[in-house]
Amino acid sequence: MKSFRNKYINFLFNDKDFYNKLVTLAIPVTVQNLIASSLGMVDTVMVGALGNEPMAGVGAANQFGLIVFLMYAAIHSGASIYIAQFWGKKDYGNIGKVVNIGIALGMVVSLLFSIAGISFPRQIVSIFNTNPIVIEQGAAFLKLLSMSFVFGSISLGLSVALRSVGKSVMPMVISGIALGLNTLLNYILIFGSFGFPALGVRGSAIATLISRIIEMIMFLVVVSRSYDILHIRISVLRQVTSDLFKKVVLTMIPVILNELCWSVGIAVYSVAYGRISTEAFDAVQITNTVCNLFLVAGFGMASASAVMIGHVIGAGEEKKAKEYAGRFVILCALGGVIIGALLYISAPLIVGLFKVTKDVIQTAIVILTLNAIIFPIRLVNIVSIVGILRGGGDAKYAFVAEGFTMWFIGVPMAFIGAFILKLEVQWVVLIVMAEDLVKMTCAVVRLKSGRWIKNVVREA
Repeated sequence: MKSFRNKYINFLFNDKDFYNKLVTLAIPVTVQNLIASSLGMVDTVMVGALGNEPMAGVGAANQFGLIVFLMYAAIHSGASIYIAQFWGKKDYGNIGKVVNIGIALGMVVSLLFSIAGISFPRQIVSIFNTNPIVIEQGAAFLKLLSMSFVFGSISLGLSVALRSVGKSVMPMVISGIALGLNTLLNYILIFGSFGFPALGVRGSAIATLISRIIEMIMFLVVVSRSYDILHIRISVLRQVTSDLFKKVVLTMIPVILNELCWSVGIAVYSVAYGRISTEAFDAVQITNTVCNLFLVAGFGMASASAVMIGHVIGAGEEKKAKEYAGRFVILCALGGVIIGALLYISAPLIVGLFKVTKDVIQTAIVILTLNAIIFPIRLVNIVSIVGILRGGGDAKYAFVAEGFTMWFIGVPMAFIGAFILKLEVQWVVLIVMAEDLVKMTCAVVRLKSGRWIKNVVREA
């Protein structure tokens, strides 16, 4: 037993270079996500002060916004697989080409969704909630929010590109400034502070639009001055060969399908929860906001793992990629236990910040307790699917694992629980968690096989 323990301790902690890279990459992303989640929670508290219906309306509109975000995020995530491996290969010319491919495709997709959100806001919000007041509030928010999609896509594309070449601090600084501005403008425009009119949910959407525009401008200025290989240029886009474009797009497709399956699945969950009651929907929205605050470390690890594994695979060091993957999984399982315990302890205090009914608060605390228990599994899934498998070039398997577990386990469980068994929302959430258990099994089996390591830039 002692030799077994020593073996794993040596495996985890004998590579200083691994931890130096991990800290350099993961901490800025974690801080950035922590800022985003913290201020997102503050924004939710502000909107919640307007009442249950405005909060439900903004929550429903944000379900569409989440789908849009994940669509252009998937494009940039697919591009990052090539950027990271090209960086490891030291092929800097092709990095600029891939960045421009991702930016161009992200702009096209986000523009299409913008047109849909501006043209059909009521119809989109009514998918998630049937309450007329909720639909009216959500439609007013979504119409303005949709104008920000293109700006958000460009900013995220440059942020992901910077992370993929190991530059994580600058995206953290820029996004932190933009998110802080968004929260300040929310306070001013929602409640009418400092002589401005009180615009309610419209004020929240305007704040998001302004901050997205400023964030994009900051990214463009920084990249143009300091990171020339990532600069957006039509001339670079014209140099892209059909072969490179085809390879990048074929790698993006399973990532896009993965995020589409996941985002639509989350939206379908929201439909199930929303049809239980407005209070149930609000409780889930609150728990999602709080859970995102505690998941920041997982997404930081996922980002770091994708970049680090992409770099070593691009450099031809496949054995090191396997070692990195094993360390990431073990670290996430251990970290998930600690973070889950912190979530369980702090849940009542955090939920008490929201100005909602007592029933909503009690339900949210129960759901957060269930999430705390499953946190180690959830962190392993995030890092395995979003980080290791994608960074290793195995986006297709990541899509299959994500899509199968959500649509053949999670979604059916949600509708069976809500409409057939007519369970309370917290117990519907519990049975849906079976999806996470099966997903972790699929991910771990794939990682052990070693078939996930694919050098996508070897012949490029």
